[in-house]
Amino acid sequence: MINANARYPRALRRSLETDLTLYPVVAVMGARQVGKSTLCREIADKSGFAYCTLDSRDVLARAIEDPEGLLDDLGPDGAFIDEVQRAPRLFLAIKEIVDQDQRPGRYLLSGSNQPTIAGSVGDSLLGRAAYRILRPLTLSELRFDESHKGWSFLLTGSHQDVISELERRAAASGQLAWRDIVKTGGFPRVLAAPPDQRMRMLSDYAQVFASRDIREVIGIDSSDRFEAFLRLASSRIGQELNYSGLSQDLGVAVSTIRRWIDALGRSYLIELVPSYSRNAGQRVIKSPKLFMVDSALAMAAARESEPSGFHLENMVASDLAVWKDSAPGRGIHHWRLASGQEVDFVLEEHGRLLPLEVKSGVDVGSDEARHLRHFRKTHANATRGLLLSSDPEIRLLKDEIVSAPWWAVL
Repeated sequence: MINANARYPRALRRSLETDLTLYPVVAVMGARQVGKSTLCREIADKSGFAYCTLDSRDVLARAIEDPEGLLDDLGPDGAFIDEVQRAPRLFLAIKEIVDQDQRPGRYLLSGSNQPTIAGSVGDSLLGRAAYRILRPLTLSELRFDESHKGWSFLLTGSHQDVISELERRAAASGQLAWRDIVKTGGFPRVLAAPPDQRMRMLSDYAQVFASRDIREVIGIDSSDRFEAFLRLASSRIGQELNYSGLSQDLGVAVSTIRRWIDALGRSYLIELVPSYSRNAGQRVIKSPKLFMVDSALAMAAARESEPSGFHLENMVASDLAVWKDSAPGRGIHHWRLASGQEVDFVLEEHGRLLPLEVKSGVDVGSDEARHLRHFRKTHANATRGLLLSSDPEIRLLKDEIVSAPWWAVL
């Protein structure tokens, strides 16, 4: 499935092209090396936009010292500016131009961390800009599918309709080994490397972020301590975030751990999945669950040689995040009661719920679905539950629980 020389399609492309017909400014955010520059450059070239990148020292100096002059040089007919977060004053200059002429498609921006973007573009361009997140390649993109078919079909329709769609998708995909997919990951540059070098490249990615890139987000006194934090956090994917536990293990203040977690979020390297609670009579564990933006990066950062079931769950979480971002009215949560019942994910769309359990094994059945049944009994708007595993058989278990292989959805 992996072609080192391939140009994989990006499902976000259509949304960005539409956004450029609606908004004066479109900002594409995401972790470094997920393919933002490549995708935006292709769209910019097709649209006839001018181009500059603030990775260039000369361009960056111009953007800092004379942002109005830089924008004037780029011209009035659209421009793509890469790594725009490096020059805060540029945002106010863009705002002045957009306020005078709010034609759609004036500027396409990209950035790899939030602080400057949120503080400048978010405040100065409110109502004038669309913000989209580009994540590592999804499994559907690795199959050269230009659309992300997503999860919505699971929340509507009859059980038979859902099973028929799962069967169709499973047949189109073919059976897959989740360990191979996890170790492959979705960073385009890493995919272009020989398989035996990919983990080393991802480990280097984590090290460079901890020693250099993080300084663009927050001030760090000790990059070695932050790198230890990043590697420890990467080893705890799929688990509830425990600030105190990380603080004790690393010997740093809880407030510092919170600041570092926030920095990882602002750099699009982690996803925090909040808890779900709509029943006042239940004692729900309220801590979010921690996931990395990419399962292979999580493995490499944690220096783990073999994936675990948590990495499969992380892969599902990454795909769910793309689905959530694709349309309004969607949410992703996890659910755990103080009495011990828990569900890996709860999908929400327009008032409907889908509890989801992810198992790495092949031999699954009603016992693995017991917490899904408990969730459905206490939430009337959960039409069914979904048990994803490596079992290739698609079937309806008792109490409206659908069992299916994970590759039938992703």
